[in-house]
Formats: sequence, structure tokens, C-alpha cells
Amino acid sequence: MKKAKFSFATLLTLAMASAAIADAGAAPTSLADGAYTAEQAEAGQPIFEARCSSCHNADFYKNILRTWRGQPMLYLFEQVMSSMPADNPGSLMDNEYENVMAYVLQITGFPAGDTPLEYASGMMADVEIQAAP
Repeated sequence: MKKAKFSFATLLTLAMASAAIADAGAAPTSLADGAYTAEQAEAGQPIFEARCSSCHNADFYKNILRTWRGQPMLYLFEQVMSSMPADNPGSLMDNEYENVMAYVLQITGFPAGDTPLEYASGMMADVEIQAAP
């Protein structure tokens, strides 16, 4: 029976490659890290305009984000889901709320990223709200 021999350099290379791969797929931890995709914001714009814009604008959301600063995005998202739109709370699908929230982040100045804003995955629990730039 042959035993595989690994040199220290081989093990070090494997460890560094694993760390690089893990870091490349790291989920955002703040809104400034790009916690939504541009596609989500684009899909959220018409919903926002039809269901939200008559009562809320970018300045409103900048104040909301300042108020919720330091809290997980999950808390704000669940608050919005349970109370908006005001005339029919909870009436949108989860992905519609995600898209609207992505559009809100876009109009308040946060950058888009590669990771979609997702409720079901639990990623919002790890994304910290910041005041709008």
C-alpha cells in the first residue's frame, strides 16, 4: 500500500487556494458591500412606483436607514413585509419585497453587488444596516 506524500509547500498552496475560494464567495455583511443585484433593483422599480412612491421617496428611506442603523437588514425587511403597502400589508410576494428593497437601496445610494438580497436564505440577518451614503 502506497502512502501519499505531501510537501509543506503543497499543503500551504491548498490552504491558500481554499481560503481564496471561500473569500471570493463571501456574502456581504453591510449595505456598502453590495447586498442586492442591479437586476433586483430594476425589477423592483415598477413595483415601487406603483405601490410605494405615492407615500415614500428616497429621502424618507434615507431617514429610515439612519434610524435602523446597526440593526440586521432582516429586521427592517420583516417590518416592511408586515406593514406595507399600507392599504394591503403583506400582499406582495417575498421576491417582490426583495426587489423593492433592492430598488430602495439603489435610490438611497448603496451599490449593487453580485449577491441577491434574499429573505428565505437568511442572508439578511448578516447584513448590517448603515445610514445612506
